[in-house]
Amino acid sequence: MSHSFATAAPIKPGCLACANSLEPGAKFCGTCGTPTQIGTHGHQALAILSKPPNKVPGFAPIVPRPVPGAIQEFQQELGKIIVLLARERLFLYFHWLTFLALNASGVVISFKCYFGYLGDELTRLMMASTPLLYVNCLALLCIVPIRGTRKEIARLKERLNFVKFQIEYFHLLK
Repeated sequence: MSHSFATAAPIKPGCLACANSLEPGAKFCGTCGTPTQIGTHGHQALAILSKPPNKVPGFAPIVPRPVPGAIQEFQQELGKIIVLLARERLFLYFHWLTFLALNASGVVISFKCYFGYLGDELTRLMMASTPLLYVNCLALLCIVPIRGTRKEIARLKERLNFVKFQIEYFHLLK
């Protein structure tokens, strides 16, 4: 076994842009994506390109940068939706407090009627059930705006999520 310096080691083709070795027969560099000029056998070194290589491969699309004006519009809409959501939550709290206050006042009036009337037990019960029935039925009317407000809050949350999505992925949507 004799080793001589006269025999040349096989030359692996390399990329001129990033100096990484190329696979045999590759049309592009696997690391930087620079196009290669394949020789007749595919194992020859690269020829010098006429122009300097790009940082981004030619086959990969370049994503445009987001337009600041469009993102600013989304930010303003996001602020408006947050204010609307806070307003609707205040409405919801107000409707719940109205519902609870009416129910509580109906119960208080019923107790006053029951304990304030002098008579037998059945008459006192009938006197107490009248305000309880009418005032608490009036309080049940508060359930309609409560349900509407909850639906509006759910709709605003969905809009808020959509605007956040648009802000996050605006560069992909264009």
